[in-house]
Amino acid sequence: MKNQPTEYDYHYRIWYCYWLEIMTETLNRRTETAMNATMLILGAIVSGSNQFSWLLGLVIAILSGCRVAWQYGKKAEAARQQAKRYGKLLDSMHELTLTEIKVRLDLIEEFDSIPLCSLFNPARNRACISLNIRHREHLSSHEKFISFLSGGIPQ
Repeated sequence: MKNQPTEYDYHYRIWYCYWLEIMTETLNRRTETAMNATMLILGAIVSGSNQFSWLLGLVIAILSGCRVAWQYGKKAEAARQQAKRYGKLLDSMHELTLTEIKVRLDLIEEFDSIPLCSLFNPARNRACISLNIRHREHLSSHEKFISFLSGGIPQ
């Protein structure tokens, strides 16, 4: 017979999912903001008409295409809403039975965002910090960079 998850396992899972959504929201929001700022700056430069206007116009078109295709703003908002749901579950967790926690968690997890794989270990580390666990996953340089862009890891 397979071991059933304990209350501690659920607490960890909820914290992990919460931080994964927070980091996903932050990364997507910052990406959207950076793309918007870049497009505004390049648009202003293009309006000044110089010899490289065609190149700047091409960059603006590519950035616009990326924004439409990947919809970073919508992804950020969906992750923010999901993080709120996990936050509410974290707030009410001490009042719920294990069965109620499982039911609510299963319901909330249906709407999880699709995060970058590079956020998995940083989110695990944040969950460990939230639960006062000493264990930390080793982060590759890529994970450290993505983690930095999505809010960092507290020490």
